[in-house]
Amino acid sequence: MGDRVVMILSNDCISDPRVEKEARVLVETGRDVTIIAWDRSSTAPVREERQGFVIERLGPRAAYGAGLKSLPLFRQFWKNAAKRALEMAPDVVHCHDLDTAPAGMRVVRERPSTHLVLDLHEVYRDSSAVPQKGLIGAIARAYVDILERRAMKVATLVFVAPRGAFERYKRLVGERAVLIENAPDANMFRPRTTPRPDRPFTVGYIGSKRYLPGLLMLIDIVKRNDDLCALLVGGGIAADAVEKAAAGCERITTVGRVLYEDIASYYDDIDVSWVLYDPHLGNAQIAFPVKVMESMACGIPMIVYGKTWIGEFVESNGIGIAIDPENAESEGEAALKRLAADHDLAVAMGARGRAIVEEGLSWQAVTERIINAYATLGRKV
Repeated sequence: MGDRVVMILSNDCISDPRVEKEARVLVETGRDVTIIAWDRSSTAPVREERQGFVIERLGPRAAYGAGLKSLPLFRQFWKNAAKRALEMAPDVVHCHDLDTAPAGMRVVRERPSTHLVLDLHEVYRDSSAVPQKGLIGAIARAYVDILERRAMKVATLVFVAPRGAFERYKRLVGERAVLIENAPDANMFRPRTTPRPDRPFTVGYIGSKRYLPGLLMLIDIVKRNDDLCALLVGGGIAADAVEKAAAGCERITTVGRVLYEDIASYYDDIDVSWVLYDPHLGNAQIAFPVKVMESMACGIPMIVYGKTWIGEFVESNGIGIAIDPENAESEGEAALKRLAADHDLAVAMGARGRAIVEEGLSWQAVTERIINAYATLGRKV
């Protein structure tokens, strides 16, 4: 068993539910856990204790979304993180997403007794962090492919979050691949127990505000439909633009960044979730969005893009409505009007989603997989 675990993360860990939940699982099984996080703004506490684990934040200062220009800064963070991790002599270095793998590989290279757990939150080559178009995109994706292959050779375990990508990684690494979905805590995220308040039909977006076109579309729909309201919760690179676009409409409420433990309460205030991501990104084709799973746990139907893995899942299980990306605004508006006019339909969709969560799509089930996977990490020779 690895007793000392160092996690490496490329954000500041102010609020990263997946990372925090995994850290708590490991702490509860008797492990010492430290998260090395990249505080790019240098505004968060340098050291923080939270629910049994420690967060240490390092530089350098950097901006988000700078593409290849940020590569030298990534390299500096990898160097800083590896150096600090080695000082702690970990049994396991747990790298969250591929953009921290170089730091973990450096730790294993200099301390061969350390296990590397590669935790893939997404298929990184298809993410918004990697240029996708033209020659620069081709070069960037090729670099990511090489990095992924190298990291897989070193990793003892490969955690995979998206269901749609799991079989691919299982073919690559066999039984070392473990499906660790971003499933919600079924006890924290639950259907509303009190009667629905007397308020207009409310559509919610609860999560990091990144894909601006989808949110602007929702704002426009709500503005021209007096019987609709919107609740838009979360920080993110598009938060300021969303705030500006929503200004002046009393039926649209915006909330900034919130802590994970506060997220569930916002689902009590909505009737449907708006879960639209850039349909042109490869990750959007295979993703099982956290917002979909949280909505299911809370008995809330959702609007998603069709022609995607999640669109097929939502439609086949009758838990929401999938709309055509080519006619998104008209179909999205029609879907909201349909659910607003048919309360029984919305409730039935939500109930089917909750039933799927109770059948095993919950953090309680995922926790068992994490514990079992870590139990296989014996002493390396």
